[in-house]
Amino acid sequence: MDNEAAQVPPPDTRRARQGRSEGPLQGLRLLGFLRVFTPVAQVLTLFVVTVHFGVQVPTTPVLALLAFEVLIAALTWLRLGSAPSVTPLELFLQAHLDIALFAGMLYLTGGATNPFAPMFVVPMAITAATLRPRWVWLTAVTTMLAYAWLRFHHVALLHPEGHTEVYDLHEDGMVVNYLFTAALLTYFLNRMQLALRERERALADAREAQLRSESASAIGALAAGYAHELSSPLGTVALVVSELKRERGSDKVLCMDLQIVEDQVQACKQIVSNLAVAAGQRRAEAASGARLDRFIDNIVERARALHPGATIRAHLDATTPPPTIVAEETLRQAILNLIQNAAQASPQHVEVAADWSSTDLQVVVRDRGPGFPATVLASVARGATRQAGGPVGAGLALSLTTLERLGGRLEIANEPQGGARAELKLPLRAIQIDERRKSADGKSAA
Repeated sequence: MDNEAAQVPPPDTRRARQGRSEGPLQGLRLLGFLRVFTPVAQVLTLFVVTVHFGVQVPTTPVLALLAFEVLIAALTWLRLGSAPSVTPLELFLQAHLDIALFAGMLYLTGGATNPFAPMFVVPMAITAATLRPRWVWLTAVTTMLAYAWLRFHHVALLHPEGHTEVYDLHEDGMVVNYLFTAALLTYFLNRMQLALRERERALADAREAQLRSESASAIGALAAGYAHELSSPLGTVALVVSELKRERGSDKVLCMDLQIVEDQVQACKQIVSNLAVAAGQRRAEAASGARLDRFIDNIVERARALHPGATIRAHLDATTPPPTIVAEETLRQAILNLIQNAAQASPQHVEVAADWSSTDLQVVVRDRGPGFPATVLASVARGATRQAGGPVGAGLALSLTTLERLGGRLEIANEPQGGARAELKLPLRAIQIDERRKSADGKSAA
């Protein structure tokens, strides 16, 4: 049952790569929210200080800058919808765009004396939570230089009532600034923490997939070696059985027993052959493909040959015409492992039900045995299959590895009325042969 392991490819590291890029992506999303919130807050603030307090600001350039901020916010959300990943450099540049826009608004509204000037810390906090230290330090230097420049270069705020009223307004602004900054940082940092946890989970899943692949590869290497070693003794046994049948052909009872032995030897030779194929290349028949219903029937027939005393019933319930698939030996073995486990647990009752649609394949194997131990159920549920034989057996572990590689999944459960149930689900795109491509290949070959 271990023949698939020799050709298990390196684990799919897409989730790990997604985990590494999730930080900058999450950072840009938060900048997007900030870019929506900022113009609204600035409009409300300007309305209060100009209308209620009578502070004079350069209206035309401020409104022009607000319009530009709204445009940048719209472009940011278009960018997030068009591409699923964000590089650290892009987030770094996007954060600096926010710093430049905020510095421009401060220049027009009092510079470093503006009570909202400390909000420079918000884009810096976003980069600190998502980027490497060198990017964070560069962002910090940029904000410090901008703050220092605004200390000496800005449009002064004028109040008709004099300095006392301006000072009171500044104190009020500092209070509002603190409340806004505290709320924003709490929200942003909480979102960042969730993103970092998700990234850690993705990396942990990738490491576990790597361990499963290494374990399966080690089993496969041993299986390939044993396959070559078993070829010779199996050939000897087959030769001896043939000689005995020829010499003792008159003994019908003995001949029947010898026929059973010969059938089992042939089954063993087939398994050895499959191990060798899995260690090297696919069979020639796999390249030409097979109809899905025949593929399932062949697996059931092989299980019956390996377990002649078991009662294995098969039901193909699909209403969709069977597609042509790549007859991949690893998938064949994955399904066979499930049937063999059921036959060993409940030889008198094994039921195999296969169904497929235009997009998915589903195979359900049921038995009336004692069911799966709780440790196996828990291990499969959390994907902990790295230790073949404990708690998850090698056959089940390799079935899980194959399905993971093909983008499918395996669910196991104990039936309420007794027995066990294993359900295999697989997207057909992973194994289906594109008939149009086959036709095009045939024409080009001709």
